[in-house]
Order: sequence, then structure tokens, then C-alpha cells
Amino acid sequence: MNYSKKEVVAWVGEHFEEMLAATLLAGMAILAMVNVVTRYFIQLPLAFTEELEVNGMVWLTLLGAAAAFRKGKHLRLHFFVQKLPPILQRLVDLLICILAVLLFCWLGYLGWLQLADEKLLEITSESLGYPQWIYTLAIPCGSALVVFRIIQAEWRLRSGGRR
Repeated sequence: MNYSKKEVVAWVGEHFEEMLAATLLAGMAILAMVNVVTRYFIQLPLAFTEELEVNGMVWLTLLGAAAAFRKGKHLRLHFFVQKLPPILQRLVDLLICILAVLLFCWLGYLGWLQLADEKLLEITSESLGYPQWIYTLAIPCGSALVVFRIIQAEWRLRSGGRR
């Protein structure tokens, strides 16, 4: 099977979150397994793994939210919305889109403020001593990705596509 460069780029664009999340989750699982093995077999727990796994979960959460919005599988009151007339359904969908964009823009903004404070105060992480802002970067970056996917999904829906 030969795929054109355009097809590969389109596929990666459609599955970016899943690929990144799967890679991150596999790395986190391996890290957790190594920690368990070292803790129980050589009595030497790797304390830094908790730091990496907790911060990895932030990335996974935002990647999952972006993927859910892209696919139209985010939490919604579909049961109630489908009982409305079609024009009101579209209006409710648009309102949900606007509110979700505002929410994630606000979350990204707050994450950016947090990141700026951590950078200014030169806060480092407990276990590894990395600059804390590196971990906090997940919030504004993940929020921007979610906003992009919300707008992309809404645009696709308004252009006659499916959710």
C-alpha cells in the first residue's frame, strides 16, 4: 500500500491526539512498571516516577478532551437537545461550542499566568529539580489544542459535515 504524502499528513492530523496520548500512556505504563519492579525486588523505589506520571496525566486529560471534541464525543446533554426543534438544536450546539471555547481559553490563560509565575520565581520540581514551568506548559498548550479542535469540529459541522 502506497500512501501519498498528503494522505499521510491528513491521517496524522486526524489522529494526532491519539498517537501522542498512546505514546505517552505507553511510556507512563513502562515507567510505573519499572518503579514497581525496583520497589519490590531491589527495595529501591524510584521517587521521580510519580512526578512524571502526575504531569503526564495532565497531558493525557487535555489530549483526551481535544480528541473527544474533534470526534463530537464530548460530554453533552444529547438526550435533551435531540428533543428540540432542529433550529434550536443548532443554536444549543453553537452555544455549547462558544462556552467550551471560552472555558478552555480561560483555562489556557490561567495556565499561562501560572507558567509565568513559575518561570519568574524559578520554581523547580521536587524530585527531579526540573523547572516547574515545563510541566505547567501542558495547560496552555493543551487548552490551545482543545480550542483548535472545538472550532475545527464546529466548522466541519457547519460546513455540512457530521459531528
